[in-house]
Amino acid sequence: MVNQVSEDRRKDLRDMLDELDEYIENFQKEMEESVKKSILGAKQSVKPFVAGFSFNLGPEGKPSVQTFGNSPIGGDGFRSPINEQVVDEKSGTLRLLLEMPGVEKEDIRVEATEDTAVITAENEGRKYRAELGLKSPVRSDSGRAEYKNGILEISFSLKDKANKGFRKVNVV
Repeated sequence: MVNQVSEDRRKDLRDMLDELDEYIENFQKEMEESVKKSILGAKQSVKPFVAGFSFNLGPEGKPSVQTFGNSPIGGDGFRSPINEQVVDEKSGTLRLLLEMPGVEKEDIRVEATEDTAVITAENEGRKYRAELGLKSPVRSDSGRAEYKNGILEISFSLKDKANKGFRKVNVV
C-alpha cells in the first residue's frame, strides 16, 4: 500500500513537470514571435534573424559591448558583422577583423579615411555593413585586406604621430 501511494505521487509529479515543460516551451515560442514582430514590424521575414552581443575586456581593462547581427533599425536587411580592432604600436599597424561568412571576396568593398572604415558585402544570400570609428588614425592608402574562411582581415599603417603636420622652416 505504501509503495502504491509513493508510486502515485511520482506519477503526479512527472505529470506536473511534463505540463510545466509544455507551458515553458509555448511561452518561449510566443516570446520569440513577439520579439520578431516588434523588431521587424508588420512584415514577416522567412530569412533567419540573427542578433547578439559581444562582451570584451580591452587592454586598458575597460569593458566593451558590441552588438552584431540584423539591424533592428531600418529593416534594410544588412547585418552588422562582429568585429575587433587590434592596434600594434610596435609594428605601427591597426588590424580590423570582421566575421562575414557566406560572401565571396568579390562581394566585399572597403572604404577608409584616417579615422573611419566602411565595409560592405552583398550577395543574394547575405548583406553586411559596418561603419567603424578607428581606435587610432591610419594612413588610409596603406590598407591591405585578406578574406579567408569567412574572416576579413584589414591592415592599415598607423599615421605618424611624431610629426603632427609640422614642418621645419629654415630661417635665411
